[in-house]
Formats: sequence, structure tokens, C-alpha cells
Amino acid sequence: MQSSHLPPAFRRAVAYGAGALAAVLTGAALYALPGPADAPYQARIADAAASSVPSAGSATPAGDSPTPSTDSGSGTASAACGTASTPTPGTPSAGPLTSPDIEPATPSASATPSDVTSATPSDVTSATPSDVTSATPSATTSAAPSFRGVYAFSGGNTSDLATDPDVAGRSLVYYWAQLEPRQGQYCWNLIDQDMKPWAAAGKKVVLRVSAAGWARWDTAADSAHGTPAWVYAQGVKSVTEQDGAVMPEYWNQTFESDLDTFLAAFAARYDGDAAVSAVDISLGVGGESKADSEKNPDLLSLWQAVGYTDELWWGYAQHTIGTYTNVFHRTPLALMPDRTFIGGSDGYDENKIVNYAVAKGIWLQDNGVVPGRTLSAPWGRTPVIAEMRGATGDTGDNLADDLRAAVAEHPVLILVFTSDITDANRAVLHQVAATAGTGG
Repeated sequence: MQSSHLPPAFRRAVAYGAGALAAVLTGAALYALPGPADAPYQARIADAAASSVPSAGSATPAGDSPTPSTDSGSGTASAACGTASTPTPGTPSAGPLTSPDIEPATPSASATPSDVTSATPSDVTSATPSDVTSATPSATTSAAPSFRGVYAFSGGNTSDLATDPDVAGRSLVYYWAQLEPRQGQYCWNLIDQDMKPWAAAGKKVVLRVSAAGWARWDTAADSAHGTPAWVYAQGVKSVTEQDGAVMPEYWNQTFESDLDTFLAAFAARYDGDAAVSAVDISLGVGGESKADSEKNPDLLSLWQAVGYTDELWWGYAQHTIGTYTNVFHRTPLALMPDRTFIGGSDGYDENKIVNYAVAKGIWLQDNGVVPGRTLSAPWGRTPVIAEMRGATGDTGDNLADDLRAAVAEHPVLILVFTSDITDANRAVLHQVAATAGTGG
């Protein structure tokens, strides 16, 4: 690992306070958990973590206005805001997309989130709401503050569910190219517009800005081109996946420097904003900790063509995590672990980055809740955001089973696909949402 990837902050030892006591109650107390003994980042955002998201329809507490900030942060507004930026083409596509988002697998009893990207549908095709509240807590402990409710996820950054009584907020997902189509020109209006109806309803959002994504994830946002064209124009290399998605040479120092500048401006705008409950630390594809999650049999050779090694990826990951923690001081940060390394080098696995994040007190976001799977330590030692692995129409799951699995992770938030927030699922959604604000 090159030392140039590590800013001075990584070489400083910082003393941290203890984490907060937490519980998620679903009809009865499911857990009561101690905080970590050493939580560097968590100590800096303890005040923010201690405040709970207002439940849907509740009044905003006095002195805690959810109105998005109006200062411009760094840079200027861009006339190109709202338009997608297409990068210079990278490596030619190897062929058409052949793999679906959901890959059948059998969950392991102690698997980490990326070990099980999906699972065979549960034998239970229906469940009563009470099945969700009777979940058995996992053996891992959590430092999570009170459960803050169900958040809508996917389907675009719409406000359709802002007034839903069982929805406490939304995950808003963007791509760097959308927000900085020209160097130094920021389109914060895109985020502000999307946040406004949620803040007006007394609710909050999770913000995620990725530099890469699968082509079909969000065609309106051009998720296939997440990194701005002007970054590639400076000599940053790229690869083109089999679905046509263009992804950057993340560890290139120009890419890192440009991203650092963007993140500083992003934090200047939204750190401490009362309407933001957390910010995802985005590293790779879709913001997760892996360079590329496409099920491409030539994945490794594709990335080795632009110099990929597990050591370089680890250096980039540490550098970028450090940038986020250096610029965000009040808003909690959440890391989204994936298998992380694609080279198979000894000692480089998902646990490496999970342990690294937990040691800094960073939240973990499970982007693939699977019924029947228990998260292993150190998961649960910092707050957890539980995201469904997919819409039940795609996975074949039953939402009650998925929510029961999410509750068992003792999460601070549960992200549910918008297509599952329906009247047909109202009873089970309401029962889980009604526990928001409990514990602490």
C-alpha cells in the first residue's frame, strides 16, 4: 500500500467516548445493548446519533428545523444542473448483461452480508404481523440509538411516500456526475428539492452519492456514468462493464483528489443538517465497498487491465473513509460492506474493512437483509442500517419475513423497497413502524 493514499488523519490516535445504549422494541424489549469502548468517529457525532427521527406526521421539535441548509457550500451553482454527464468510454464491453440482480443462494447461519447476496424464497409464503415482533435477537450486540423507523428506498428520489404514516424518511441516492457535472460547479438544488417534501413532513433522509453503478439501476440519473466526464478528461482510466456501465480507476490520485474536493463541498453543505439522519460512505459500485459487483466471469481481468490490486483498493478505501470522517463532524456516517476485494489476496476480505470501520465507530449498512442469516461480530458494535436485499417481487420473499430478519439486526433504520410499501403490507409495516423512537 502506498503511503500517499493515507492522509495525516490516519496516523493520528484519537481518543473516543463510549457509544450509546440502544434498543429496538417490537411489542416488548428485544434487546438492550452496551456501547463500544473505543469509538473514534462515533464520539464526534454522539449528539446527532442520540436524536431520533420524528415519526411520520409528528411535529418537528422546536429548535430542530428540518429545512435544508441554504448556503451554497464550496463552488458555484452550475447551469448544467439536472443533466447527466457522460464519461469518456473505457474498456470495450465484453458482451450483454447476463446476470440478474438477484442470485439464488442458501443463507449461512453466520454469514456476513455479502456472503449471501440473495436467498431462496422462504417456505413461509405468508406471515402475520406478530411474526415480525417475535423475532429472536441475534447474539451480536449493538450500540445503536433508538430505532428511528422505516425508510423508503428505491424507485427514484420521489416524495410519493412523504406523508405515509408508517414511513419515517427516505434514502436519497445520487451519482457524482449529477451533482458536479462541471468541475467546481455543484447541483445541490437536486438534493434540496428532493429533501424538501420530507423535511416539510417532519421526516429525514439518508444521503448517498456514488461514483459508479449498474446501467439499469437508475436510467434517469444515468447510473451507468456515475463519475463526471471531466474527471476522465484529466487522464483517469476507466473500465466498461458488460452492461455498458463505465467505472473509474478509483485509486488514481487525480480521482482521489477530485473526489476529496467534492466531499468537502458536500459536507460543507449538509453536515449537521437537521433533515439528514445519516450519510453513506460511498466507495465503489452503488456506493458499496467493492469496485464492481457485476457477475462477470472476467471481472478480475477487466480490472487488472487498469492496474487493480487488492492492496491498491485497500489504500483507496482507507483514504476515502478518512476523507468522509475528516469532513463530516456532526452527521453520522454509514459504510456499506460488500465482499470488498476481487483479487483473492491473502488477508484481504470483507472482515478487513468491517473491522476498520467499526474501530472508528462508523455505522454499518447491511445492503442485503436475508431471512435466516445472523450477522457475526463486529457487526452490531456500532449502529446498523438494515436494507432489504431486493423488492419481494424480485426475491420471492415475504415482507414479514424480511422485516423480522431486519428487526433481529437491532437496526437504527430499516430501508424498505418502495414497491413493498403498499396497503397489502400495511399491517406488518405499521407494527414495525410503531416502535420508532423506543429504547435509548
